[in-house]
Amino acid sequence: MSDEPDATVKTVHRKKKPVLLEDIQGNQQPRSSTGPGQAMDIPGYPADPDFRLRGGFANLMLDAANPLFGLVIRLRTLDDLPNIEQVHKALQTQVSAIREEIQQHGYSTVHLEVYSYALCLYLDEAVMSRPWGNNSCWSHEPLLSIFHDETQGGEKIFVLLERLMQSPKEFQDVLEFLYFCFCLGLKGKYALDPKCNEIINALISRMHKVIRELRGPTPEFVGDPYTNVVHRPHRRLRREWPWWSPLVISAIAMVCAYCYYSYRLSLITAEVLESLNGVLQQ
Repeated sequence: MSDEPDATVKTVHRKKKPVLLEDIQGNQQPRSSTGPGQAMDIPGYPADPDFRLRGGFANLMLDAANPLFGLVIRLRTLDDLPNIEQVHKALQTQVSAIREEIQQHGYSTVHLEVYSYALCLYLDEAVMSRPWGNNSCWSHEPLLSIFHDETQGGEKIFVLLERLMQSPKEFQDVLEFLYFCFCLGLKGKYALDPKCNEIINALISRMHKVIRELRGPTPEFVGDPYTNVVHRPHRRLRREWPWWSPLVISAIAMVCAYCYYSYRLSLITAEVLESLNGVLQQ
């Protein structure tokens, strides 16, 4: 199979402008009237409401990327990936679909591009961290180059993050997505740094404080124990007998049987002795 990506994907996304730091700082586009929480009329087959693979996140960016988080965790445990070309092409299609979904939810172009940039970097880094990823089609054409015309995003992602942190309320959904990425292994330019874990953990702690302030105080109760209680008719609990119960019952039955037959035998013996005494006295 050729290492060249699907021509259609390249044609569509080469036209996307790169993520501009100026856009994040000063030229933020408001969301359309259709907010992230509203449903969109998407042509095609209607989704089955009883068959859901999403996590149900309030953050639609996290909800859309949730299946890819699981994929990355799986890829990091593989010693080999024979069908890497197929996975590469499938992820191109999936990232394109996610971009389209996020756009339809009403996010601005800046939100979309930063989100897509981080998602592509996260997937590329997971693959390139494996030996089989360095010697594959992925190294020649990573997702970041297909969707954003860049090949080295490990440093830029931290620059983008700093700009997002200046307007945390506006970019709350993107910040939460980046928070998940760092928690799930994204390292960027610090991948080879001896203090990588220390730096990333400090960054995660800092992001957590910002997001916690946006989310408000932690609820005292996670859920109401009296909500969604299934009402069932009152039933008496069945007591479970211990394993040795049959042995005890059998022993008692044998003792009772022995006592009964012993008593009957004593009565018969007494009658026989009485008859013998009568015969001897004649």
